[in-house]
Amino acid sequence: MRKILFLLFTMILLTACSNQETIKATGEGNLWNAHLIYEMTDNHLSDRGGIEYTGDEELLYVTYSVVTDEGGRGGEVEPLEEQTAISFGTSGGNNPPATKEEAIISLNHATVEIKWRTNTGEYEELINFKVN
Repeated sequence: MRKILFLLFTMILLTACSNQETIKATGEGNLWNAHLIYEMTDNHLSDRGGIEYTGDEELLYVTYSVVTDEGGRGGEVEPLEEQTAISFGTSGGNNPPATKEEAIISLNHATVEIKWRTNTGEYEELINFKVN
């Protein structure tokens, strides 16, 4: 009986994983590159991403705000010396876009606003995402 239940559970798990869609969007600014990845199933959406500084100055402080059709999130970081990449982390929810096409539209509407401080001043940049 245990073997049958294990086999049934494994089949359900594999079926659920096979319906996963992964969609990647990227964006470029003057001094930053950004990426955002959606991983969605019929009933769950998780997203992850990050930004990378392409400038020459040392970053002292960075804030970011990501806005999508599904909501927004942000963060603030005091980067380590010579750190140029910052992760948004991973978030998720049980209300994904209904279709892959809706997810692509959402990502194409997504933006990230980045504000940062270096030894020479404070700056900001807005990056629009575009599905590859």
